[in-house]
Amino acid sequence: MTATALTLRHLAFTGPNKTIADIEFGDGLNVIYGASETGKSFILESIDFMLGGGEDLRDIPERVGYDRVWLGFEAPDGKPYTLERAVVGGKYSLFEGLHKAVPGGVNPVVLNGKHNPQRSNNVSMFLLGLLGLSGKRIQKNARGETNSLSFRNLVHLCVVPEGDIQKRGSPIETGDYLTRTPEMSVFKLLLTGVDDSAVVPVDEDRTRVASRAAKAEVIDELIARYKDKLTSIVGEEDDVGELEDQLGKLEDTLEVERTGLQQLEFEFREIATRRRSYRVAIDSADERRAEIEELLARFALLSLSYESDLRRLEGLREAGSLLGALAPGRCPLCGALPEHQHPDGDDCDGNVELVVAAADAETSKIRLLAKELQETVAQLNEQSAAIEASKPGLQAQFSATDAELSRITPTLQGQRATYSEFTEKRSSVAAALSLFQSISDLEQRKAELEEETSEPKTASMQPASGLSESVLDQFSEHLRLLLRAWTFPETERVHFDRATKDFVISGKPRGSRGKGMRAITHSAFNVSLLEFTKDKDLPHPGFVVLDTPLLAYREPEHDEDDLSGTDLRDHFYEYLSKHDDRQVIILENDTPSNTVLSRSQTTFFTKNEQLGRYGLFPRPPAKRS
Repeated sequence: MTATALTLRHLAFTGPNKTIADIEFGDGLNVIYGASETGKSFILESIDFMLGGGEDLRDIPERVGYDRVWLGFEAPDGKPYTLERAVVGGKYSLFEGLHKAVPGGVNPVVLNGKHNPQRSNNVSMFLLGLLGLSGKRIQKNARGETNSLSFRNLVHLCVVPEGDIQKRGSPIETGDYLTRTPEMSVFKLLLTGVDDSAVVPVDEDRTRVASRAAKAEVIDELIARYKDKLTSIVGEEDDVGELEDQLGKLEDTLEVERTGLQQLEFEFREIATRRRSYRVAIDSADERRAEIEELLARFALLSLSYESDLRRLEGLREAGSLLGALAPGRCPLCGALPEHQHPDGDDCDGNVELVVAAADAETSKIRLLAKELQETVAQLNEQSAAIEASKPGLQAQFSATDAELSRITPTLQGQRATYSEFTEKRSSVAAALSLFQSISDLEQRKAELEEETSEPKTASMQPASGLSESVLDQFSEHLRLLLRAWTFPETERVHFDRATKDFVISGKPRGSRGKGMRAITHSAFNVSLLEFTKDKDLPHPGFVVLDTPLLAYREPEHDEDDLSGTDLRDHFYEYLSKHDDRQVIILENDTPSNTVLSRSQTTFFTKNEQLGRYGLFPRPPAKRS
């Protein structure tokens, strides 16, 4: 880890009479993947909550009954700590050591959630102190005014939820225009280790002019950007009335297409249902036929057994008859003389007549069973013949429905494509109208600013970030090499665009790519920042938590955004798994590469108690009816 790195060790939820819900984190790569709605994103939200997040934790059903959150971590010197907080928010309790319950005989240190640079009893100053960043200042506006650095200024660079990871804006920024300056200052602080304590605010009278000039410049920039977007959508068309007419016609056409598509979808589902029923009937017939053949084979063996028993009993009967016809003599069983024989007694087994009678009774019983067996075999043969006779009809019906599906499928696909095409056109026209309205509003605001003052827009301003080109080039090269290691397509050149505060990869702005590409490049930025600061021994929280970085594998926006046919995922995981000195926590839906599956720090959330782990929280007990 870097000299100033924190290392997360566990996140836990506890409550009265509740099974503890916890997840452990180790050094290096940690992967939590699996089904939706199992608590993966909630892990990230909870980490953010425990790092000073002011928003309440999301109220999910699985959280009911849990009243405390525990975040265990290690300081840069290896000393363990645990932060505990109520799930409803409020102050923190700080314990030394790693805990998931209140340790006995220990009084915790109480920390406030709100940052206060004048006091040390808040979670922000405590964490900044561990990182050696307490007392740092960052520029808050173009006038050169500064604020005390808060730990919350760092969180968006190391804890990235799914919505942010795929956003169009710069990964350096949160998207709030008012915080652009401090966010660039934080970026500079991490890349250089230099804060803005030396920045001197400009004079107040010049500030007013600079403020208006800055606003006008921003408006001009936005108007130009919106016009470029508008041209890319509708070309040189600038007639709002014409676009509104197009939108109305497209809405009418879409309604007609939607009705036709719904009818085709219904017909397709009905045919598919019939086809499925015929397939099930054919499979059931084949299974029953196989069962009958197995039964007949067993019954044939049983019939042979009956015949063998009948021959044995017939032999007993014949032997008994022959013995009964002999003159009295010694008993063939005990050797007793005639005068000592007691054939009618209970202690004599030599009553031949009884033996013959028993053999006759057993013979009658077996013959009855053999007759019933023959009747059963006949019934099974009839059933087998009936099944065999029905199969051609079922097969013919299956083939007919299969042909119907083959006939309707191209029509349905064409209808879907047509509907999608009209939907895209409607979206484009609606977006164009929205841009027209935005441009009109901005031009009106610009006119108001120009009326407020006649001063020229030449007031001097404080530098936006103070980042040198050499530092930006070094970081851009680090980002390029990382993307190349992940086998990201086209990584010949990466540079930082000061206007957009974002990176341009091989001539294409990062934010103009599809959401899947934005997600992976946003992740590359966060990991590069972690590695760059580690290599330069610069301050950084020391960990990165990324939610759905490989979105391009699951939900690409278009062909250029689709990475499913590449090996980027394997190289992504292979690269991260080799660096145990940099903690990266990945939350994903899809199964990771084989390199990662065998690691002990890979957890599978399944919503199935029989496979993997159910989720962050244990499976809730079944409701009593």
